[in-house]
Amino acid sequence: MTLAATRVSYVQRMMGLLFATFILWALFGRGSPVAVQSVSRVVPSPRVASTSPAITDSLVELGLAEHIVGRSPFCRTIPAAIPVVGDLRDFDAERIGLVAPEVLFVQPPLAGVDPALRRVCEEQGIKVVARRLDSLTDLGLLLEDIVGVFEPLPAPARTQLDSRLAAVRTFLATKRTLDQSGETAAIPRVFLVVSADPFLAVGTGNYLHELLESAGVGNQLNRPGYVELSAESMIAAKPAVIIGISDGDAGAERIDAMLRALPWPEGDAPRIAARAVPELLSPSLAAIAKRDELRAIVEAAR
Repeated sequence: MTLAATRVSYVQRMMGLLFATFILWALFGRGSPVAVQSVSRVVPSPRVASTSPAITDSLVELGLAEHIVGRSPFCRTIPAAIPVVGDLRDFDAERIGLVAPEVLFVQPPLAGVDPALRRVCEEQGIKVVARRLDSLTDLGLLLEDIVGVFEPLPAPARTQLDSRLAAVRTFLATKRTLDQSGETAAIPRVFLVVSADPFLAVGTGNYLHELLESAGVGNQLNRPGYVELSAESMIAAKPAVIIGISDGDAGAERIDAMLRALPWPEGDAPRIAARAVPELLSPSLAAIAKRDELRAIVEAAR
């Protein structure tokens, strides 16, 4: 064998050895997030997965985080080591099978739960709990769903759950009374803004609108949904108080700065307050827990 051929053969063997080493490292040395998670955590029953950040936040708020074995990529209140199994529009059937939840919480789109996801869960014996979360009434129903899944609960979690149930039920009863009496017309009103450039303001028919009302504050924007407003539209609305809510300090400072930079009429600028309260940006039980903080921000601005 020539020297050149010997060198080629040697290089080929070394490349093969390196490739085999890489494969072994990828399979065993680096590890799988699912394998590490399943070995390192002892998860009490029921094992649950959630493809909704709002539902995950609600479970965490109730002290049930230790039951969660799967999450969405947008669930930020639980460890990143917990495997991602899907989100509001997509899912990973293999990962769902690996984490083996007993219950899968889903916040479905208007079209409903993906039939393919239902089939996967039926085949694996996983109960699907689907709940849209557009209003505080929906959050009350989610609480009932959680009670059905986790009953009976350990005493500490049971106490927290009972407290949240009572808070939501009290709110709903109070809201109905206000609606029927017409007293909501007399409460102070504010603009609630959740982003800038363009401004995105909170209208009617959603959980933030209801949280404002439950805090004794009215919503000046009498339009449904979340409404994009130009600078001209914001000025034309003549708000007396504008409250900005963001998921972080930088976002709150940006909203505050952009609102104050608008060319408000001389002597007619609104009072402005912006704060970082990320819990309020998700229709969850954590948002209800921050209702008093929302009211405090409004009172400070007024």
